[in-house]
Amino acid sequence: MQTQHRTIKPENKIEADMMKGDSKQRKATKERPGSKSTKVHLHRNFLPIIMTLLLMFGIVNLPLFAQMDVSVSLGAGYSDNAFRLSDYDLQRFEDHHPNLEYAKTIDDLSIKAKVDLAYAFRYKWYKIVPSLTATFSQNVSNTEKWGRNVLARLAVERYYWDVKLLYGYYPHTYVRDYVDTDGSGQLEQFSYERNLYRADLNIRPLKKTTVMANFRYEELFYNSYWTEYDGDAKTMGLGLRQNFPVFVLDAMYEYRIFDNWNKYPENSSYESNKYSGTLRLKDSPLNSSKKDSPLWSPSLSLSFEERFYNGTDPKNAHRVDKIYNTKAGLRFKITKQLNLTLDYSHNLRNIDSPNASVRRLKPYSENQIEAMINYKL
Repeated sequence: MQTQHRTIKPENKIEADMMKGDSKQRKATKERPGSKSTKVHLHRNFLPIIMTLLLMFGIVNLPLFAQMDVSVSLGAGYSDNAFRLSDYDLQRFEDHHPNLEYAKTIDDLSIKAKVDLAYAFRYKWYKIVPSLTATFSQNVSNTEKWGRNVLARLAVERYYWDVKLLYGYYPHTYVRDYVDTDGSGQLEQFSYERNLYRADLNIRPLKKTTVMANFRYEELFYNSYWTEYDGDAKTMGLGLRQNFPVFVLDAMYEYRIFDNWNKYPENSSYESNKYSGTLRLKDSPLNSSKKDSPLWSPSLSLSFEERFYNGTDPKNAHRVDKIYNTKAGLRFKITKQLNLTLDYSHNLRNIDSPNASVRRLKPYSENQIEAMINYKL
């Protein structure tokens, strides 16, 4: 039976064609001197070290009256579709198809930890807050799914406005395995590392109204089997936050452009519009009869993104992705130092494409549950 499972079937070839690339082009991309991808690749691993050293140097030289804030978060999350597989792939997994043998389980539990460091001080009329966040995650069954991420931030605050600058380094994001048809011919990890640069500006023209603007620039570098998917993304967002007596309402629009640097033989570039909104009730006591009662606040977030692919190849021509996300959360302030958050989210991607294989392989649905406890030292 094992030998029969490994016989390449028509649907196996369909999936292989979905990820098909040109080996000569890939080799040229990796070795071509002076290319954009090569130049960026040489120095990107030094960026987290440089940013961390600069942040640490700044903290060491801050005024003595500054206050260090430290918090630690621990938690766990559950996903019922850890690899975000389509219904077609889910059925193939049940049938023990060799192309899905990398998945130990479809659902999975992940263990998460986060450490936040912030050092606030004042300079004249400004409040300045450099901060550093390190996040760790590890899936229990599918151990190749893990994360070690670092965020360095600098915030400058005034009463009517604030500015935040951020750099994030994500060294390992593992998506799933695909057959490398133009290289090894075997199942290989489809993973990437990412650099994130972000700037946020919030302006309060009215006491209870905030205008929000942000810009993000991201670089994605895939592993050696899939370098033809390297690219960068630029995202611009504009939103509004309104503070009502009982709740806070956020609304945001974002326009995103992803540029696939190597557009042959497939061009995965796209443009997208994303609309999102969040409704959060303000903190209220669990027991109003007690003065020191724990506080709680529920929230609900909705988002819709529509991606329009620019490629003319069979995989991406006239392709439109419609991505929906719903998230409901509860936050409990048990004490001044201890918080608990419970979140549920549902992710859904539908595909419009003239290519039947794309419509069969790319849609997915995922439910996630997460619980995190945070303690401020």
